[in-house]
Amino acid sequence: MSIIGGITSRVTQPMQSNAILSQIDSTESQLLTTQNQLSTGERFTEPGDDPGDAAIVMQLNRTLDQQTTYQSNLATSQSQLSQVDSSLGDLNTLLVQATSIASQNVGSEVSASARQSAATVVESLYSQAVSLANTQYNGQFIFGGDKSDNPPFVAANGGMQFVGSNQILQNTADANTLLPFQVTAGSVFGALSSRVSGSVDLTPSVSGSTRIIDLRGATSQGVQLGTIQISNGTTTAQVDLSKADNVQDVVDDINKAAVGGITASISGNHLVLSGGASDNITVDDIGGGSTAASLGIAQSTGGGPGVSLTGTSLQPSVTVLTPISALKDGAGIDTTHGFTITNGGTTATISLAGVTTVGDLINTINASGAHVQAQINASGTGIDILNPIQGTQMSVAENGGTTASDLGIRSFTPSTPLSELNDGNGVGLGTGGADMQITRSNGTSFGVSLAGAKTVQDVINAINTADAGGGVTASFATTGNGIVLTDSAGGPGIVSITSQNFSTAVTDLGLSGAAAGNVITGTDVDPVETTGVFADLAKLRDALNNNDQAGITAAAQLLQQDQQNSTDARGQAGALTQQLQSRQDSLSGQQIATKAMISQLQDADYATTITQFTQLQTALQATLMTAARTMSLSLLNFLG
Repeated sequence: MSIIGGITSRVTQPMQSNAILSQIDSTESQLLTTQNQLSTGERFTEPGDDPGDAAIVMQLNRTLDQQTTYQSNLATSQSQLSQVDSSLGDLNTLLVQATSIASQNVGSEVSASARQSAATVVESLYSQAVSLANTQYNGQFIFGGDKSDNPPFVAANGGMQFVGSNQILQNTADANTLLPFQVTAGSVFGALSSRVSGSVDLTPSVSGSTRIIDLRGATSQGVQLGTIQISNGTTTAQVDLSKADNVQDVVDDINKAAVGGITASISGNHLVLSGGASDNITVDDIGGGSTAASLGIAQSTGGGPGVSLTGTSLQPSVTVLTPISALKDGAGIDTTHGFTITNGGTTATISLAGVTTVGDLINTINASGAHVQAQINASGTGIDILNPIQGTQMSVAENGGTTASDLGIRSFTPSTPLSELNDGNGVGLGTGGADMQITRSNGTSFGVSLAGAKTVQDVINAINTADAGGGVTASFATTGNGIVLTDSAGGPGIVSITSQNFSTAVTDLGLSGAAAGNVITGTDVDPVETTGVFADLAKLRDALNNNDQAGITAAAQLLQQDQQNSTDARGQAGALTQQLQSRQDSLSGQQIATKAMISQLQDADYATTITQFTQLQTALQATLMTAARTMSLSLLNFLG
């Protein structure tokens, strides 16, 4: 029988020591982590403690930061809207008081001195309205729009000028939403509301340098460049126009295609495709594009061999780069005489000397000192001139030529309807028969009936027809604005005009002035006046000072409209405030949910952590006791 020796092994002292020390280190490390959890209330303080949950918590914290920012934005916006609401409430009270003053001062029993005393109160209300219009919140002017660093209303040229912006500020409510926290000054006080709107289509001719982006296109939707297909009936080619910057680029690209004898050119504001005697021209869009259609040259069926294709108008827009000579399809305007602008007590003569582009003209007008604002209209077809000052009257007149009329900016013309004169009050006609009597310089006279007259030109025609060559000629001023009566009867007297049959036409047509050298030059009775709170308060003040009951009544009606505008704006501010509050409530709920998710992932469970802490303490204590016994062994323990 064989005896197999057993395998014997032995744990050395170093091995035992290392094992115990390793256990102690591990337990102490766990104990430290548990202590940190108890002291901070968090399961991990370093991303490495739990990489997965830590990444989620980091993202949730970023979300919470965004939500906090949005909440702050909403709170700031709501605070400013509260100030807007408060100011509008004060303005409404002020306007009610002004309207009440107007009502109290209408009637024959009110004396002139009493009305003058009331005018002093209205002047005080005017000052208060200016203060409200320039209200600040946190250093920003709440009615200044996106120009809120400076007062939006300033005294200028005898009136109150709006120098702010009607582009209101907005705040970020969430990742995809911007919410306004202002109302426009124009909707409350009236600002940039009155203008001379260009009445003439100034659409320019097209040149090779006309930019594609400045074309409204044949479809009025702009020009969308892409690839078109051109054929002469035999040869077909695709022409890529996508890189064209101006009209000349389009012409060059078509001509480079060399489709038969087809060539492109510019005529007026059209493109023209011409060919040889055998070329039957067709142009089509491909791939669902609209390039040919927007360029006005789409033609699926040829016009026949040798027939040119004349495109429809490219409708170039008026821009600051448009040459003056290109306006009105190349007809241009009178650049010799210029025109005049009168605004309040200021008159400026606008000379076109050195003016070559529309931008030059706009800059010249705006720098003229007339306190007006010229701009290209929204449709890109003309020029508007705005009067930004409440309390002044603006007129644009000729300076001996046709410049203002050519530009469509003359404020009073022969075609002006009578119903627009005198601030919309029109012309008062008599009870029957003649409305006016004109006495010639030779002492003879004739009556003029304006029954049926609709425009200023109708009045001029009625006067000339009634005189029938007797020596008085009516015309419209070539310098300034107004009807002109010229006497050529050759008598020793002076031409004159008087009202008949209780008509107020002479005054309403601006013809009540005395003749000078047998010429009666009428005044401008159709000035442009900006309406609004300041203009209407000024009208009430002036009417009270002038003891003008009709003026007081008219001002009261305007102030009632201002009051309605204020009420509407306050309602708008209230609706915005409610929307902001709703957003805040929703965002508060989102913040609570986000914090709860972070807490679930990051916060320590105190009961579990305390139990774990106790267990680890016990384990550490046991390990240390074991280590003490083990480490106390000597060499004698291994002998025997």
